[in-house]
Amino acid sequence: MWLQAGFFTYYVQYRLIWLVLFFLLRLFSALPLAILQIVGGAVGIVVYWSSPRYRARLNTNLTSAADLHRFKPQYLKAAISAGMMFGDSLWIWRHQDAVLAKTKIENRDELIYLASNKNGLIVLAPHFGGFEIIPHIFTQEIKTTVMYRPARLSWINQLMTKSRHSSKIQYVPADINGVRLVRRALNNGEVVGIVADQVPSARDGVWATFFNQSAYTTNFPYKLSQKSQAVIIYITAERLALGKGWRFHTQLAKPQPPNDPVFAANEMNNAFEEMILLNPTQYLWSYNRYKNPFGIVTG
Repeated sequence: MWLQAGFFTYYVQYRLIWLVLFFLLRLFSALPLAILQIVGGAVGIVVYWSSPRYRARLNTNLTSAADLHRFKPQYLKAAISAGMMFGDSLWIWRHQDAVLAKTKIENRDELIYLASNKNGLIVLAPHFGGFEIIPHIFTQEIKTTVMYRPARLSWINQLMTKSRHSSKIQYVPADINGVRLVRRALNNGEVVGIVADQVPSARDGVWATFFNQSAYTTNFPYKLSQKSQAVIIYITAERLALGKGWRFHTQLAKPQPPNDPVFAANEMNNAFEEMILLNPTQYLWSYNRYKNPFGIVTG
């Protein structure tokens, strides 16, 4: 009996803390976008200086890309931008009906036309700028499904799921059920969005080049496109001046040869590189993009 009582007490405390955190996030997200970005940027600085591991990874990844493409690495600015991503996301989740007013999309009609294709549209994006806003450009016209990778900590995942909730976008986890729902969406001629620079699980990707380094890269979009004949488009949302919103950059994928997922992965990574280089500090360089999901060292 006392075990049951202890579990009940723990559950009540857990739910109470979770509700308080959600309430605080909702309250915080009501602030103007500029304020959220300032606060997020400040958090980014604190994390950068307080975590040697985080700082080392950001510096290493950014330095490698800067040496390759000969631009000056701005480490602190990249850390600030990483923090701003959190502020961007809170504002986007809270103001889903107002996001288009904060975006500059010169070719939106073309995007909607591509999305109206009976085979559907696959939208791929990296962790860059205000990437959370990308699926919202399609929702007024076409149903949109976004695949995401759940956070490792369940309470964080629950907070994100609750905060992201939208009547216009279906968010599905990257699991068997999520794959089924994504394929169904494409079969219905809808839009599917994937943040495609995440490292997939072992045997769910291929080795490809990203900023001249070997990166294990998802081949799931390639499989989707081959099976459904859906068009693939790459999109980034570059953050503009403080509180001014985002500018979209798009690039249509080239026709991809059958039975060549490595070609597709390299083509996607190359497209992401080109878009990231438009404003390098806005990429999430702290992400462990070059980790090996097999737990072994590659040659």
